[in-house]
Amino acid sequence: MTNSWQDIIAQQNTLTTEGDSSSVDCFIPLPQLGILSVTGEDAKNFLQNLLTNDVHALAINQSQLSGFCNAKGRLFAIFQLIRREDGYQLILPKTMCTTLMQRLSMYVLRAKVTITDNSDITAIIGFNASNKKTISELDLANNVLVHGGQQSHSLYTFPTEQAEEFLNKLDQKQWKLGTSQMWERLEIEAGLATIYPETKEKFTPQQVNLDLVNGVNFNKGCYPGQEVVARLHYLGKPSRRMFTAQINTDESAMAGDEIMTEAGDIAGHIVRAQLKDDNTLLLLLSLKLSEQGNPIFIKKTYPVTIVSGRFD
Repeated sequence: MTNSWQDIIAQQNTLTTEGDSSSVDCFIPLPQLGILSVTGEDAKNFLQNLLTNDVHALAINQSQLSGFCNAKGRLFAIFQLIRREDGYQLILPKTMCTTLMQRLSMYVLRAKVTITDNSDITAIIGFNASNKKTISELDLANNVLVHGGQQSHSLYTFPTEQAEEFLNKLDQKQWKLGTSQMWERLEIEAGLATIYPETKEKFTPQQVNLDLVNGVNFNKGCYPGQEVVARLHYLGKPSRRMFTAQINTDESAMAGDEIMTEAGDIAGHIVRAQLKDDNTLLLLLSLKLSEQGNPIFIKKTYPVTIVSGRFD
């Protein structure tokens, strides 16, 4: 195995998805993800007043899924929030880092908070393992973020300057290198939404099931959009929920693409999409509950099959 971070990324880019399997223990470099760092003596309260989850509940090296909404309760971003000794890390698509940093900076005002983009100096690796013990044997000092389920689906962050040492450790433990496409499929199968520039401010937390995967705390104080999100939780009922689905096609699809009814009306939108094999596209889609069970299509041509109602 080559041991520099850039070399391992180049090696990953040469892999095909033919050998991908959720039963294979592997590590997956994730250069498509970025990291924002929020530090300063007011960092905890600053984030507590902005995010959908309870930042005060986090211990050092613990993480939680959280979101940041606009005033109308629409999600500007979704990320893994990690508490560190010196502050917090936000892990999200790299294409969202600059936009989110700019928006969060608008709320700093006189708070003693510094927000920096550390994507270029921090490496992110995903793990797919048959059991949690396999990952625990790496002795990662509680830095692994386990999403849960029977299959341990986890993240680990470390400074890129430590890449050679860490990659050697993985090599000695005979971990195999996995594709970034595999990670996307694992995230979709776990029902974990994210927000891209194409879907920024398109969904409420309930429309992408953020409340069903412990990404929203309804007992904490106010945050932007909190009244809308709480009202829907206590007094209303979501008109949309997120489902896993698939399409028999070799064409790609983008987050934000429309899902249509037979009559040509909008039934929902794609949240995440990834080719599962040469003829199958795996999806997370935010769907109107009124259209659940009815024929729905992407690009007005390909019928969509709901794979799981687990998230309704």
